[in-house]
Amino acid sequence: MTPEQISETQLQLSNLQLWVTGTAIFLGPLFGVLFTFWFQSRKDKIEAKRHLFFILMGNRKELTVSHELANSVNTIDVIFSDNKKVKYLWHKYYALLAQPPGEERVHTWLELLEEMSRDLNYSNISQIDLDKFYVPQGHVDDLEFQRKSAEQWLRVLENTERFLVSPRNPPNEK
Repeated sequence: MTPEQISETQLQLSNLQLWVTGTAIFLGPLFGVLFTFWFQSRKDKIEAKRHLFFILMGNRKELTVSHELANSVNTIDVIFSDNKKVKYLWHKYYALLAQPPGEERVHTWLELLEEMSRDLNYSNISQIDLDKFYVPQGHVDDLEFQRKSAEQWLRVLENTERFLVSPRNPPNEK
């Protein structure tokens, strides 16, 4: 190679190096930002699934259906939109809610929770684990007391034509 050819080759390599460096300087941060957005979106979706799963697990055999539980089950289709089996089991369970309670409903609920746990990589959770639930006797007693009180108030209100109200004298006055 002649010195002119060597110089021309070095110039071409230098230009190529400048182009590669410039492209890397421009695309490196762009790819970094895109990766960060993708990673954050993925993390947020997993966290939403985990949060929903924990709410359903914590309320899985509650004595009453709380607003939190009702709102949570209404988000299953959105949060687990990428899991066909979870959506299938949720739709099956939803259809069973229109029927009287029974073993199939309980079994489908446990299957749904089990599939959600698999999606979240809690693979060691079995249906036996999911079926265990602690309810303090005081909660049961309190709910029963509230039910009985409501029944009695309703009986009184339904059988009373009107209430007579008279002012009470303060304790100091006679």
